[in-house]
Amino acid sequence: MKKLLFNACLLATASASLLFNTAAQASTVSELENLRETDTELFDVFNSTVNIESLALDEDTLPELFADSLQWDGISDNIDVFFINEGAAYRNQLLYSLNGGEQVTLFDDISSTESILKEDSGTMLLGDGKSISGLSGDVGIEFFVKADGAQNSNGNVYGADAAANADGLQHLVAREFQQGSDNWVLLGFEDLYGAHYSNGGNSDRDFNDVVVAVRGVTGNRKDVPEPMTAAGVLLVGALGLAQKRRQLAAS
Repeated sequence: MKKLLFNACLLATASASLLFNTAAQASTVSELENLRETDTELFDVFNSTVNIESLALDEDTLPELFADSLQWDGISDNIDVFFINEGAAYRNQLLYSLNGGEQVTLFDDISSTESILKEDSGTMLLGDGKSISGLSGDVGIEFFVKADGAQNSNGNVYGADAAANADGLQHLVAREFQQGSDNWVLLGFEDLYGAHYSNGGNSDRDFNDVVVAVRGVTGNRKDVPEPMTAAGVLLVGALGLAQKRRQLAAS
């Protein structure tokens, strides 16, 4: 009898595991229209944050999220991910995982002739997007960058869980805002191993090596200010662009 109960428990556990993994792997990826072409103003807001140390926007304006708490909002049909910019010498890859399942490649070669560090053979346009569909129930989503993955299959994979990263450090920051009924999260990755130069490491820790905007996800805030309106976000974007112009003029 004990053996039968044990076997039944094993079967139930295996079935539950199979169902969980099937749900995690059931998503499909498709191309989206370029965000810069469909909503130039919104793209410019996102792009105005790039090349700023640690995406250092005022947290009262774009609240910071715990990057390991992201989940599908259950309202949007899909999770949409748009490439905003990149400031990396590496040709990174962007991966995602649903409910702790397998890591799936979303962008295979994050490089562009238009990005901060331009690549003559770049494969992407700023604003290019992919849609993750086939979602149901409670869906947690994690994003990862594979450092130089397009050229090095053994590159380090960095995600939101610092303890799981090769150097034990944070490699992802997340900022939240809403536009109408759309939930957006802006993600910035650091692709270099180790601590900042000032601490004897080899990294600039600027978190602009891969920057993407994700629609259809929410997360837990590190603080709890009032939600930001779209008008306020656009104002912040305009201020950021003006600041960058002043910096360029002074340089």
